Amino acid sequence: MYKVLLIEDDDTARKQLAKFVQKERFEVVQAENGRVGIELFESEHPHIVLTDLKMPDIDGMEVVHTVKRLSPETEIIVFTGYGEVDTAIAAIREGVLDYLKKPIDLDALSMALGRASEKISMRHSEQLYPHILLAEDEETPRIRLKRILEKENWRVFDVSNGEEALSTFISTKMDIVLLDIKMPKLDGLEALHQMRAINDDFEAIIFTGYGDEHSAINAMRCGAVSFLRKPVDLDQLIATIEKALEKLYRDRALRYRTRELELAKQILAHITDEEEVILNIHKNVVEQSLTFAQKLMDSIPTPVIVINKDLTIIYMNKSMLEALDFTPKRIDEKLLENLKNLGIKDLSIEQITNAIDILFLEPGKLEILKTGAHSLITLTLITVVGDVKEHYVLMAMRGERSA
Repeated sequence: MYKVLLIEDDDTARKQLAKFVQKERFEVVQAENGRVGIELFESEHPHIVLTDLKMPDIDGMEVVHTVKRLSPETEIIVFTGYGEVDTAIAAIREGVLDYLKKPIDLDALSMALGRASEKISMRHSEQLYPHILLAEDEETPRIRLKRILEKENWRVFDVSNGEEALSTFISTKMDIVLLDIKMPKLDGLEALHQMRAINDDFEAIIFTGYGDEHSAINAMRCGAVSFLRKPVDLDQLIATIEKALEKLYRDRALRYRTRELELAKQILAHITDEEEVILNIHKNVVEQSLTFAQKLMDSIPTPVIVINKDLTIIYMNKSMLEALDFTPKRIDEKLLENLKNLGIKDLSIEQITNAIDILFLEPGKLEILKTGAHSLITLTLITVVGDVKEHYVLMAMRGERSA
């Protein structure tokens, strides 16, 4: 379990956020101001720091500077109020992972914490064990299933009815939910419906008895990834859970990469205060603007490449350069071979050129290239306005999970 240091001077907000972070399966240490936060950071050595930017005495930026000086690898997420976006972007230049606007959107916080956990686990080659909720009202098969699933190194929470399933789901973040269709107090279909209304970041598998096929189909419409008939075949169950986990990790990775691409676009767009990525670079500011943009992009932990339509490389950020053993001039087979060091394995020149063609036809969209079980590349079009308008493609990469 990763440890989170939460620094927030508003007592009510801090306690509510701490409760949510604990639900997300983190240990939480709370600090009521920046000074106490720095002291706790030095004594508790947290993996992640959540801090408000605007605080009395020692503000969030000073916390950021201190944390990064003492522990450059610590992931930091900052909270910003109205009018503090400039400061938030400056914080990202200092190595902050993400910023969240107040009032805090809990889904956005969950995603930021997920991104931070992913980076920590990949950096240290640690495996994150999934949490599974098992809801089955018959005691003997429930105990048997729990024992089998725990042998797979999965954390299993077993309950005997739908109300207990919903209560456990509310209190602890789950990755996979196993639900019997027919349960006392609250049936599986209604429990799934209420769970989806609370949180959509999980996959569900339904157990059905003879004659329950219609209910199983309704469960699939409510977002269940699969259903299994009882008595449950154990090999089939494990295989189905593994496929569900693969889908869950892939969907999370897509959300994480999309957010990182949003941050990259915000940073670039911030140069000209435009919402779309248009760099207005005229002759008298070309060098200064490009240097500024490059410094901002270098602060993003995700490997990024900017290319021409002909696959010539215009720019690679620091994370990308560090991942390669040479400096390529264009997207070619040698570069694709080196990208395997990042976990980008199933990628071809044809895939990239096809994605670029689509972007030039539909400039406002994102193109996603799946390059492995959990790896992908996100592409988007950017425009540079100088003496002439030029278009480039920004590629953000996410390699295979280390586990």
